[in-house]
Amino acid sequence: MICRLNIFKLRDIFTSLKNKYLNLKISLKIIIYFSVIFIIATLVLNFTYGKINRTYMTEKIKQGSFEALESTKASINLIIDNVSNASKMIVSSDDVQNSLKNTNLKSDLEAQNNINKYLSQFTNFNPYIASIYILDNYSNKYYSENNTYKSFTVDQIRNMEWYNEVLNENGGYILKLNGGGLFHNKTGNYESYVSFIRIINDINTQEKVGVLIININENAFYDYIVKVSNQYGTKLIIENENGEVITKPDIEENILKVAENEKYSAKNKGFVIKNLNYKDYIISNIKMEKYDWNLISISEYSQLSEQSKYTKNFMVVFISISLLLIVFGAIGISNMITKPLTKLHKSMKDVKNGEFKIVEGKTYNDEVGELKKVYNIMVQNIQFLLDKIREDELFKRKAELDLLMSQIKPHFLYNTFDSISSLALSGENKRVYQIVKALGTFYRTSLSNGRDVITIEEEINTIKSYLVIQNIRYNDKFDVQYNLDPNCNEFKIIKLVLQPLVENSIYHGLRSKVEKGMIKISTYEEGEKIVLSVEDNGCGIDESKIKELMDGRTSGIGVRATKERLRVFYGAKSEFIIKSEKDVGTKIIIKIHKKEVN
Repeated sequence: MICRLNIFKLRDIFTSLKNKYLNLKISLKIIIYFSVIFIIATLVLNFTYGKINRTYMTEKIKQGSFEALESTKASINLIIDNVSNASKMIVSSDDVQNSLKNTNLKSDLEAQNNINKYLSQFTNFNPYIASIYILDNYSNKYYSENNTYKSFTVDQIRNMEWYNEVLNENGGYILKLNGGGLFHNKTGNYESYVSFIRIINDINTQEKVGVLIININENAFYDYIVKVSNQYGTKLIIENENGEVITKPDIEENILKVAENEKYSAKNKGFVIKNLNYKDYIISNIKMEKYDWNLISISEYSQLSEQSKYTKNFMVVFISISLLLIVFGAIGISNMITKPLTKLHKSMKDVKNGEFKIVEGKTYNDEVGELKKVYNIMVQNIQFLLDKIREDELFKRKAELDLLMSQIKPHFLYNTFDSISSLALSGENKRVYQIVKALGTFYRTSLSNGRDVITIEEEINTIKSYLVIQNIRYNDKFDVQYNLDPNCNEFKIIKLVLQPLVENSIYHGLRSKVEKGMIKISTYEEGEKIVLSVEDNGCGIDESKIKELMDGRTSGIGVRATKERLRVFYGAKSEFIIKSEKDVGTKIIIKIHKKEVN
């Protein structure tokens, strides 16, 4: 069941990709088709070539690694055999034997100097020997060394871990890194040695008469692995039986660590391939059974041989030229097919952006020519219809605006005349005078000589007159606070934008409020916009009512009319925001782009 679902899913994906491809431009279809065929062929070729070349290079590097390991093994054996031969000459020397066999006597100075001179022949003429030490059973020391003198005693040697081991060799030798710790240099000289150690026996009685230590300089091994590295292109590491590195090339520590961890796998499998720092390395290992040492080689996949380089360069050039020919060929073919359609397509894109232009350019009496002719007729007809729709829409908006204005003016007059009547009946002639004067000022500024657009300063003056009338009518039931930015005064807006909002604050926000209310009128700049706001601390509006106001589904005239007028004049370039909280107050914000109010 799951398998069937997967098949259906793959089929749907394939169908979707197929449809997307078929919906592309003809030129893109041609280019993509040839490019995909070319890419597939190139990938197959590269994959096959890469596999063959990688196999060949792996075998070549493996062979080089094993040759390097065998060569290094032979050289190490040669170095140690030379030192072993030198040790045999020393232990069999009559002077050395006679001096060491003088039991219970301190070696005289002349004999000691003779032996030291004898030992210096080996250190002077063998560059690999750094120092030679002989200690007899009575703590007498004979030595020759090329570096700083190292002080140690017979007791120290007897306490070394390897002492019993060398005794068990019955005259044979052992190898220890830095004398097993005996030659750790505390003077700042960090040279390392491979210490060749053997017991000196009396030639006649085979009794132990001393200990011989020959220090082989690490450079003897390092120089050779550098030579091998230059010859075979591989890095070599030499480890003793305890896994201590005797010498190593200049190599990153993380690569060295991986090589040491993988040495046993490399020995069992013949080699191990590891990816380190985005590079592949072949790690090989052989064991020197005679000394229980490990020789580890680390070979990076080297650069291709000259022949492989030529082949690769040829393939790169061939693929590049083929790709260029395919691309230019596909573009040429697609241009021959699609060039007459490109202009038509461009014109169609302009239609999408609201621009209706007929397609120019020479065409013939073929399918493309007929298509261009029909398209041009269609564009002309659409342009005619759009012009007619714009005219009808303008007429409709003008009529709608006139209707809204006619709804606003009587609405205000009814309320004002009611107030004047009430004051006249009460005999408050002074207040009647104030309200009539304010009414005259209100209409003088609001009518604005028939202008539909006035400055913000004129609009504020209209509101001030209106609020004088309303404050008289409601017996100073509210205070008014103006927060006006002088920079906004000269910007122009449609008239009577704020009056319906102020009226709404009084009638629906403050009229039923017991305590004295507050109306705050503000103008300010906000980036590229002019902001006008009317805020009160009245009873507030619930969320459902706000939604009705924003959707234009309320029967009230004020807020709905203002919102509709802003839509008619400014369209989407204006914002009408209502913020309200029940029993806290309401704030209505109008934002208009400066370009629209200049």
